[in-house]
Amino acid sequence: MLQALSCSLFLFSRRLFAIAIQKTRFRGYELYYENETATHSMIRASDEFPSFFEPRESEPLIIDCGANIGISVLEWKTRWPMSRIICFEPDPDAFRLLSLNMESNDIPGVKCIHAAVADFDGKTLLFGDMGHGADARGNSIQPQWGEREASDSVEVRCCKLSPYLAKQNVSFLKMDIEGAEESVLRESFSQLHKVDALYVEVHETDEMMDQNSSDRIEKMLIDASFQMEKEMRFQPHSLPPDMNAWQQSVNANQTQFLAWRE
Repeated sequence: MLQALSCSLFLFSRRLFAIAIQKTRFRGYELYYENETATHSMIRASDEFPSFFEPRESEPLIIDCGANIGISVLEWKTRWPMSRIICFEPDPDAFRLLSLNMESNDIPGVKCIHAAVADFDGKTLLFGDMGHGADARGNSIQPQWGEREASDSVEVRCCKLSPYLAKQNVSFLKMDIEGAEESVLRESFSQLHKVDALYVEVHETDEMMDQNSSDRIEKMLIDASFQMEKEMRFQPHSLPPDMNAWQQSVNANQTQFLAWRE
């Protein structure tokens, strides 16, 4: 009886997930998504993403921290078809769509890891907009960024980034992890010499400055011998619309770093 009930609940949840999914095309790939506003914003960000480096290897290794539903992964595969990609995404529903987008397009050389990158291995809480159709762009393991009015939380796996950097040279590291950037870069600092280029989007509020600071991250990147460009980056489509009032109340800012080696 219990087994039959569990099976029915599983099929029902799968059916609800299937009903919510929409499909479009991006860079010639099928792209499955649930939240239209978030998806269009991420596509726009991908269109605007600068070409500030070229991999030295024919099969570059890319690590994508905060892959969401996989739009960035599809972008990297379009630019560098032979690339090998390791991508991390902690949000359960975003990860399900990420996996679906990789599997439905039969994309080789991509490893999807259902975890947040952090400065420790274990479990942590992910705060933000959860569930089918939610906008996961502002979700974070940092409560000062992700824990807002009407937000929810879920326990997720987290892992250190340094072991993945230590295994081999990394052509490109992308980090969009909503307020955990400084702690992750500090934990993996001894391995940053193995990274050729990186993109870091730094998320700050007044309350977070002692934990996550663009000034301290800039110093870390300089100490790691990167050349860089720094730009304040808060486009109208950067965050979910319902976060605009929160952004102003806590003085939330985003700064992007483009860093590379000569």
